[in-house]
Amino acid sequence: MIYCINHKTIHYFGKAFIDQFYLRYDLLVDGQYWDLSRYQGMEYDQYDTPATTYLVSLDKSGRVCGSVRAVPTDRPYMIKDIWPELIEKRAMPQSLSVWEASRFCVSKHLSREERTRVKNELVLSFLEFGLLNDIREMVGIMPPKLWQSVFVNAGWDIDILGPEKDLGKDGIIVAGGMPISLSILETVRKNTGIEQSVLRLAPETAPLQTMDEIANQNVAVRKGVA
Repeated sequence: MIYCINHKTIHYFGKAFIDQFYLRYDLLVDGQYWDLSRYQGMEYDQYDTPATTYLVSLDKSGRVCGSVRAVPTDRPYMIKDIWPELIEKRAMPQSLSVWEASRFCVSKHLSREERTRVKNELVLSFLEFGLLNDIREMVGIMPPKLWQSVFVNAGWDIDILGPEKDLGKDGIIVAGGMPISLSILETVRKNTGIEQSVLRLAPETAPLQTMDEIANQNVAVRKGVA
């Protein structure tokens, strides 16, 4: 299951909030040797702010198995500040309806089957979170092979927004646009075999936990039965 952690829900998820910074350090600093900001085994940067939302995979024991971060583009964000040359095919996004996704992480301590499940659930959580928050698109940067293996293979066609950039030892990256719609969500659910909602907005004891539950209540309200 993927949990949505932001300024509205962080009081439920204090440990998971911190642990996803440890996961980022484990994968990006220790694993890929990126020269990133860090503190006592946690990786963070200037885009980890109160406006940021984290989509975090937790197993039944509460262990963080994966995470990704999302930031609205109406404020400073990574592509605009660091790699603006990667977006050539359109104006630089600057809107509450377009968010930047970054720091896509899946624990290296999982089995191959578990990693695939967490990866697919994180992809679906982008779509569910976007639909719940009137977001029409996510943008991000990844190596071309990861765009293919993570998103395109799941059934989510990505719009390449500009040229590839060679970072030397850190490989090649390219910016992509990730359009969000109900039809894309349905396609990705079918391709991944995960038909139910994956995104929870609060712990199991709280009401209106998942996207499907919220959608069902909205339908009931429109019909006058709730």
